Amino acid sequence: MKIKFLSIAFALVAALMFTACNKGPSGEPAADAKQCATEMIDLMKKDIKTLDDVKNLETEIKAIQKKYEDFYKEKGEDQLKAFEKAVDDLENDPEIKKQVEDAQKVMMDNVTKVMGEEKSE
Repeated sequence: MKIKFLSIAFALVAALMFTACNKGPSGEPAADAKQCATEMIDLMKKDIKTLDDVKNLETEIKAIQKKYEDFYKEKGEDQLKAFEKAVDDLENDPEIKKQVEDAQKVMMDNVTKVMGEEKSE
């Protein structure tokens, strides 16, 4: 179970690198990347009470990832690269880094709690 938890945590972090918000892409790579970070941070902070919540979170992340990857792929290679660069640039933003670290801690605490409860049942 710990391996599954770690793989989900890593999937969330990886998804942060390639996704954006639920509102839909604006076509402005920097704005979409910033909104992506905000939405993914919000997802990681989401209250997780059951293993189904963990699975649903993973599904939400994949849907967001697909929507934005598809959008930028349709816009062409240049736009896709511009979006990927904007996401990479955010990785170096100290404010975003701190928010991601805090959100990861919340997520890990929630999942660890769920895993402990599932084990005891």
